[in-house]
Amino acid sequence: MVLLNCALVGVGSVISIIIEEWKTVALLKDAIKAKKPDTIKGEADNLQLSLAKKGEGWLPIEDLAAIEDGVAVPGFEKVSLVDTKRVKYSAYSIQKVLQMKGLPSPQTEQIHVLVVVPEQTQGQPRLWLVTGSVDNALNTKGIRCRLYWMATLRIGYYDPVRRTPDKNVAFWYEGKKLCFHVLFKTEDAALLFETDLRTGPQTLGSPLYDQVVETRVAQINAVSAELQRVFYADYVPEESESQQNTISSVSLTTSVSNLDTSTDEFEYQRIERKNHFVPYGKAESCHLVSRKQSRDHKREFAKYDRDPNNRLALSRDMHGWYDGMSIEFPIVNMLPGSVDKNSSIGNRRKVHKMCRGL
Repeated sequence: MVLLNCALVGVGSVISIIIEEWKTVALLKDAIKAKKPDTIKGEADNLQLSLAKKGEGWLPIEDLAAIEDGVAVPGFEKVSLVDTKRVKYSAYSIQKVLQMKGLPSPQTEQIHVLVVVPEQTQGQPRLWLVTGSVDNALNTKGIRCRLYWMATLRIGYYDPVRRTPDKNVAFWYEGKKLCFHVLFKTEDAALLFETDLRTGPQTLGSPLYDQVVETRVAQINAVSAELQRVFYADYVPEESESQQNTISSVSLTTSVSNLDTSTDEFEYQRIERKNHFVPYGKAESCHLVSRKQSRDHKREFAKYDRDPNNRLALSRDMHGWYDGMSIEFPIVNMLPGSVDKNSSIGNRRKVHKMCRGL
């Protein structure tokens, strides 16, 4: 057995290895790496070893600091053990190497081996990719919208590889299945997005409730193109044929109807306090009988699309709660109540409705 004190150059650490003399230099490298696994990354074979020779013997341990600082030490010689075409030190036994270099048996309080750990090459930047699908999503309103919202909150990015000539693509339908492909810069963000997707089927009021969701998370090499964020504002309902059979702010003539606070509709067809609209400035005019119902059942409901009595003035938040788009609040439902027989303001009659939060 032989004791070898090995100094990790640039690390300021000395480790002692007790090893059989018949073992090879390659096995010595393995033993050094095993002693410092957190410091030495990569293959042990990449370690560069040199014998710390001074005169006819070994480098005294008190001279190590000078060597580390680059100060010349008289008589010091660094004898490389890096393989060459003619000499394969890795296959030589430790005993043979010491005999070849004319060195005495190692003792304590000496430095015998200088170890240079190659700089860890800076790997290519990595990204995290979350892919998967939601089965039968085309038949349930709000799923694609919810995924845009979740990707926005978790700081997701479009993959430039999936970009079409005119737009970025992170969500698309294959038959009735909604597929998703979103990049993230950190593992935490990717896993949080996956958690949102996985917990949605168990969350009452979520569009994902009781849906079958598949997810995959993988680390990939970063792309050279500049990444663009996924934002909730990118969601365009008209891009798909998904269900719209709920309260809708989309009329037959405009994509979104906004109400000024001075209108009669805001004054009399509102179920929230006025001060709730201060951050918004305006309300959204929402159908009670939806746009889809008006179009699909024209004989019964077409007349209600432009009927001002078929509207509620809702805040953006309340509109989202009725449509099941909100993450923070559960779904809200409205039940019909009674209608006063007599007019209360002009020709308007008071309608009593019950709102229920599930």
